[in-house]
Amino acid sequence: MENLNFYNFIESSFFEDKEIVDNLKSSPQKKINSKHLYDENGSKLFEMITNLDDYYPTRSELEILDQKNVFKKNLPEKASIIEFGSGSNKKVRKLLEALSNPKEYIPIDISYEFLKTNAKELAKKFPKIKVKAICADFNKLGSLQNIIEHKSKNLGFFPGSTIGNFCPDDAKKLLKKFAKILGKNNYLVIGIDIRKDKKIMEKAYNDSEGITAEFNKNILKGINKKTGAKFDANSFEHLAYFNDKKKRIEMHLISKENQTVNVSNKKIKFEKGETIHTENSYKYSEKEFKELCNSSGYDVIDFVTDKNKYFGVFFLKVERI
Repeated sequence: MENLNFYNFIESSFFEDKEIVDNLKSSPQKKINSKHLYDENGSKLFEMITNLDDYYPTRSELEILDQKNVFKKNLPEKASIIEFGSGSNKKVRKLLEALSNPKEYIPIDISYEFLKTNAKELAKKFPKIKVKAICADFNKLGSLQNIIEHKSKNLGFFPGSTIGNFCPDDAKKLLKKFAKILGKNNYLVIGIDIRKDKKIMEKAYNDSEGITAEFNKNILKGINKKTGAKFDANSFEHLAYFNDKKKRIEMHLISKENQTVNVSNKKIKFEKGETIHTENSYKYSEKEFKELCNSSGYDVIDFVTDKNKYFGVFFLKVERI
């Protein structure tokens, strides 16, 4: 397709393997970076999760994205859209349809095959929009400076409350990185999961069909592929709960037995009941996230919620970098 280009900036397996081993040897809490949840199969499983009745965030955010007049009012014409962690197309498609004459779409995602499939689909649907698909960890964005130009109007898009995967200090650092990439006086549209009744939040991560559990266990299968490890996903079980003190959902994998797993020639021991921490999802109030944005160099232009006030979308403008 004439309007489609691909770039690949995935880091070498050596550094990735070292990071995985170091995190699994962490004391007192073993962990795996949540980015490893989103290999090709993990991305497909997450797409299934977003369609579940128990999982409200996607449904709520799509309701907001249907408010096209809000997007037209707050965002510039002829913008270059940069989506950090692109996933599926259904959200950005609504955004592109709401905007006035977007000229370029730059999706960034860690899963090459998932990215490739979705980028081709979007390029076909919007033949007048130039698509530059980048396979990369969006938290390591130095290579993007040569692709994203500051001379045009840039619009960052970070949907799905992915910012909640980062602790507030790291979220602030990431927002500052985005500001540098987008450039001063450019824009960022970002979704957050609003803190609400604990039962509603926990149910979203413990769906009745067990797909979130499968998604969580799939991270071990991905680590096996990356490092040659021999994790048995069936020897772990899914755990997700709201941590009241830290204001976040935590996802863990609990070892069902005493076991030792070889990961990149390093023996990692697990005691029965010991967990691997796989993901956080911080939940914010409007005031808390506004303060985080202001301290990261942004001016808040607007804030919109769905009818239930389960989810919020912030419209931000870069004030300083």
